[in-house]
Amino acid sequence: MFYTHRCELKDHVSKDLISVKNNNALWNWITIYRKHPMCQEHLLSNASIVKDMKRHRLSQRWWIIHPYSKLKLLWDAVMLIIYAISFVTVPFFICFVVLDYEEVNMDMANVYLYFFHWVDIVCQCFTGYYDEQSSTVILDHKLIFKRYLKSYLFLDVLTSLPYDLMTLRWRKKPGDGSSLVVALINLIPLCKLFRYFTFTSLVKQVFMYLDSQGIICQLCLTLILYTYIIHWFTCICSVIPCINMFAEDRLHGSTDSWIVSRSEITGISRRYERAVFIVLEHFTASGFGGIEPRVVGHIMVCTLLMILGRVFKSYFIIVLLQIVADKYSSESKYEQVLNQVAAYSRQKQLPTYMKRRIMTYYRYRFRNSYFREETLLSHLSDSLRQEVILHSCKKLVESVEIFHNLPKNILTLVVTHLKRELYLAKDMIIKAGTQGDCMFFLSSGTVAILTPTGKEVCFLEDGAHFGEVALLVQDQRRVASVVAVEVCEVYRLDRKDFRKCIAVHSDLFAKIEQVATERMQRTLLIEEQYVHRNMPRKSSYGLSKRMKIEK
Repeated sequence: MFYTHRCELKDHVSKDLISVKNNNALWNWITIYRKHPMCQEHLLSNASIVKDMKRHRLSQRWWIIHPYSKLKLLWDAVMLIIYAISFVTVPFFICFVVLDYEEVNMDMANVYLYFFHWVDIVCQCFTGYYDEQSSTVILDHKLIFKRYLKSYLFLDVLTSLPYDLMTLRWRKKPGDGSSLVVALINLIPLCKLFRYFTFTSLVKQVFMYLDSQGIICQLCLTLILYTYIIHWFTCICSVIPCINMFAEDRLHGSTDSWIVSRSEITGISRRYERAVFIVLEHFTASGFGGIEPRVVGHIMVCTLLMILGRVFKSYFIIVLLQIVADKYSSESKYEQVLNQVAAYSRQKQLPTYMKRRIMTYYRYRFRNSYFREETLLSHLSDSLRQEVILHSCKKLVESVEIFHNLPKNILTLVVTHLKRELYLAKDMIIKAGTQGDCMFFLSSGTVAILTPTGKEVCFLEDGAHFGEVALLVQDQRRVASVVAVEVCEVYRLDRKDFRKCIAVHSDLFAKIEQVATERMQRTLLIEEQYVHRNMPRKSSYGLSKRMKIEK
């Protein structure tokens, strides 16, 4: 869990924060905003944010808009919508309305969008940027303008002019007196599509702000690109025959052109519908869209559509495969491990029951997802690693009674020294008579406690612990055997860690000592009764030995 510090020093608020605050509401909008997604990416600490805020406020160019400001974040959201609309309306109105071969029309819709683009041009000239080389925010207006001049300034200016209105005096229908140059000039706003890369960066910023990056963002961008490509080439498919008419100075151009070869294709909506049909058929290589290409322009468009359709189809498949591979990478690695286990079993000629037990072990150990827990935890800080381990052992902590009401530091110390182990049914966890060097906590499953002669004493289930007798009694070997009745997940605590974690806590040590004494006496009593019943003439060797508990 991520914790945010809540300061309790009400009378000692940071003087740095007070010094950079200003009653001017406008400045609060143009200065750095803590919740900006890129601010969290580049300015990690509170001190660096305050430092950059002071630098901005004390600068002679305090009126420069900070790239991580509230105003910039809001304007980016506005431009995201403007770009999304422009990529649809600009190509459509230019190709189907302005360059209509039947009449001279005006584009009245994009004029409002051009206004927002001009406002964006002004904002870009007065908005700082983050320099990757120096890892600082640049607020110098000369450097800002120079950078914008080298990037998108000319493109933004040239593509934000109403050329249909500017060339209205010379615009005519295709035929005598029409000008190809005027038609080509009206195509200049189509270069606005090169700003698609800016649009994708704004979309990624939104997903970053929503903390939902990764597969969802990549999938959304792919679907958006596919939709735009279909629309853009639909517009291109319509405008190419019109440009051909202007080039040939003929009103109806070649009768082989798809927009004039059929008399029923009249009106903007019908032409757009037919163009979409042609584009989709060429993209999928399923036909010619009802009209076989004959003229050079139509053939070039169809060829380009087929090539791009194959390229985009391959790209779309690769993206989908990458998304699936990223999402199910752990499952794929798990399947690879199982294949290696199967190959190993065949090479070693292991019996069927052993192969089945190995497969069962891996299935319960990794739960169909393979990962290297040690590697993942090794990259975390000590405090975060302890927090993760404590949370992963939450079920164990809640089920083991002796862990209840323990101080958090003692509980964390114990949990971080536990080692997870998995035992299948009929596995011998502890064998009676062997030297004990650890104890176990049962997280899930059922185990049977057996005397050295095989007599069942009891069954232990989730939350139980066993093996503590060998750690408490001096020179004491295991007094009982422990066998897994079903698949059991246990956590082992070694002797050295036991001394370090539990022996220093008197109350916890007393609880374990009491349980160990009771269990040992019960086991010895059952064993003594069993021996007397089956071998009455022999003494109960070693059953009344004095127990020496060391602390």
